[in-house]
Amino acid sequence: MLDGQRFKHVLVYGARLAGQRVQAYLAGEGVEVDAFLDRDASLQEVDGIHVATAPDWAATHDPASACVIIGLFNNYVDVGEVVTQLQQLGYGRVVSLVEFVRHYPKGQPFRYWLVEPSYYEAHADRIARMREQLADETSRELLDRIVDFRITGDYLRLPAPTPRQYFPEDLPAWPQPLRFIDCGAYTGDTVEEMRAAGLTFEAVATFEPNLENYAVLVKSLSDLNAVNFPCGVSDGNRRVGFDGALGAGGHLVESGGVTVTCVRMDDALPGFAPNLIKMDIEGEEPAALEGARAMLLEHRPNLAISIYHRAEHLWSILEQIEGYGLGYRFYLRCHARSTFDTVLYAITPEHVTG
Repeated sequence: MLDGQRFKHVLVYGARLAGQRVQAYLAGEGVEVDAFLDRDASLQEVDGIHVATAPDWAATHDPASACVIIGLFNNYVDVGEVVTQLQQLGYGRVVSLVEFVRHYPKGQPFRYWLVEPSYYEAHADRIARMREQLADETSRELLDRIVDFRITGDYLRLPAPTPRQYFPEDLPAWPQPLRFIDCGAYTGDTVEEMRAAGLTFEAVATFEPNLENYAVLVKSLSDLNAVNFPCGVSDGNRRVGFDGALGAGGHLVESGGVTVTCVRMDDALPGFAPNLIKMDIEGEEPAALEGARAMLLEHRPNLAISIYHRAEHLWSILEQIEGYGLGYRFYLRCHARSTFDTVLYAITPEHVTG
């Protein structure tokens, strides 16, 4: 296992779902995990395996004898801080989840953008063309760092997340009042954050297939007289499965889940004339853009599109939008840890000043 044979102990940092999946994978490879490390001191045991904090385990064992595999995969934890702590405590080897997948590429569970690092290397030409199309140096440097991180697994190479997702201060301001379409509206939190920041709205349309989230957003946005759809968006009008178990990460599935309706925005909102469309729809972004093609061609709205749900979305969504020939200027910002909430901003030239 990597160079784990040099170490007396194999540990997994993170005792929740991602860490448990790492442990289960290693068990399938015949590698025994001696313990989980986790900052939650209330955890004592998971699936019969001892759980300890990193300082506590180091106090009762020789940390230099341990190889620690990072089993964290979410947008909330600064894994760079975790790695630094483990190194300062003297742990012998720290293996990122990216490096783990590099050495064990077969049969890994789906993890958004996390694929075998060679996939990014194989698409270097397309990534380079994307870089040339980005409008500012901040975007180009961020792309370099994202790709570097996804190949090397070095969390310390990532910049801090950019605040104000979907309306960052260092990009051209959105035209106001907004005629806004929110795809993957969750509980209406994006509109609420925009309003708190002083943005104004002429019209709002939301799409949210999770009915629990939908009920909350309808109440949250009731004073806006928003047009709310308990639907997903795609490139066709159809009934599909939806897995809402992950809350904000609910997504369409090939089988199982709760049956929901998906619609084409071109069919659902004729004449809406948006000037901003936001999408965070768990990988359905390319299909949803195609389902809004007529709207895009007619109204040329500004776009804020999530591009972290699939590895290839990092470059393929820009290629798709560029193919519509609408003359957008493209910017890239990342709003969470570990390249989650990476957003491509496509801004019409008339909204770019300076």
